[in-house]
This record gives sequence, C-alpha cells and structure tokens, in this order.
Amino acid sequence: MKANKRSHDFKALELKLTEESVSPHVIYFKEHSVREHSSDKPSGRTLFVVNLPPYADEKGLSNAFQEAGTVHSVSFSNKPNEIKEKPTKTLLAEPLNPRFRIAYVVFKKVAQLDKALKLSKLKPMYDSNDEIKLGMDKWIQEYNNSIMLPKNLKESIEEFMKSYDAEKKSAEEKEKQLEQEDDEGWVTVTKGGKVQSFARSDKVEHKIMTKEEKNKKRKELKNFYTFQIRESKMKHIVALRQKFEEDKRKIAQIKQSRRFKPF
Repeated sequence: MKANKRSHDFKALELKLTEESVSPHVIYFKEHSVREHSSDKPSGRTLFVVNLPPYADEKGLSNAFQEAGTVHSVSFSNKPNEIKEKPTKTLLAEPLNPRFRIAYVVFKKVAQLDKALKLSKLKPMYDSNDEIKLGMDKWIQEYNNSIMLPKNLKESIEEFMKSYDAEKKSAEEKEKQLEQEDDEGWVTVTKGGKVQSFARSDKVEHKIMTKEEKNKKRKELKNFYTFQIRESKMKHIVALRQKFEEDKRKIAQIKQSRRFKPF
C-alpha cells in the first residue's frame, strides 16, 4: 500500500463554539511528526493543534473533528514536547490558569488523520442546546466547585493521610529489605543508615565546644588589619604594666618578711 504524502505546513481553520457564534477563533494544525515516538502520541495518528482558546476542551475538539473520524484521546499542553512531571497528591485542587494552549489529537486509525488534514471546515464544538458557560458565569461556577464542605474536606484529609501512611510504611519495609545481607554477604547502604544517635554527656559537650573554639581561633586572621595591630599593642602594654605592678607587690612582701637577699 502506497503511503500518502502529507504536508508539514500548518493548516488554518475556523473553530466555532456553537453554530450561532459570530466571532469564530482560528486554529492551526498539522501532523505531529517527531523522531522520538511515544505511546500517548503515536506516529501517523496524531494531530498537532496550536492556538487553542482557553474554553476548548476534549469533548469540544472531538466534536470539531468528528467528520474525520473517531478521536481516541486529546491531551493538552502549554508548550510543544513538554515533559510532564509525575503528579503529586494534593488535598485541594490547583487554581486554574486560563491560557491559550496546544493539543495532541489522537485518532483511532491512520486514514482518519488523512481525512482531518483534508478538512475544509470544522464542526462547532457544541450544539446550541448544550449548556455552555463562559466569562463570569464560568468563573463563578469554577469557584463554587472549588469550595469544599467541612465533611468532604475531612474525608479527603483522612483518605490523604491513609495513603501517605501506607506509602511511608511501604518505603520503610523496602529499606529494611535492602539493609539485609544477600546471598553473597553484601549489604545495601540506604539513606537511613544504621548509626544510632547517643546522648551527650557534659564531658563530651565540653570536648566538642573546646574543639570548635580552637577551629574558630585558627580561622581568624590575627594582626591583619591596622586596627587589630593597634589593639594588640595596647593590650600588650597593659599586660606589661599589670605584671610590673604585681612584681612590685611581691618584692614589697618579701622585704617585709626579711627574706629578700639581693646579694
């Protein structure tokens, strides 16, 4: 079977919210072709769509490309080939940040992607009978949905803590298994380690503080600045004077006790 030659240029078509929409939005799409293939974006069945408005969702895009065929999946992203981090469990939903996005529309068959690239018009995302909220009405609805009742919040917290405790217990069990000796007598060193902490006695505390004081004095620069040299000279003179006065008192005491024999 001869493969169809596809153009790698973007195709522009109007995307309407409903059939009665007065000001449609223009989107651009082409075949998604990259060197590294992935299971969520299979080669030959993925359509790369850009300039999507914030109100575009998976159901709306599936309806827009329904003439081409059945859409298998739709994944949104803020920029092309964005690496999605592992989702972390949170108690509260993240705040919405409406912005223009890109999407990867995956069809069930290769022939359906060819039909999508040959479309001259897109279907509206929604029928006029569908209840669609935009602007302030949509923001109010999203805000009301983000508020949790105390009962639901309590249940969510309890479920989150149970999941956290289970994961922590599983991690500790894996760590204990790694610390055990294998058949060859090797032991895997884990993050926790086997060194147990000890209570510091006064003697140990004094020894540690003395060592830290010595290290601190060793790092200090002595007589490096001019004011340090001046202060050290003054301290030396004061020390000499104190020693001279002490020697005078000692000589006076020896004279009084008549033990002073200079010759």
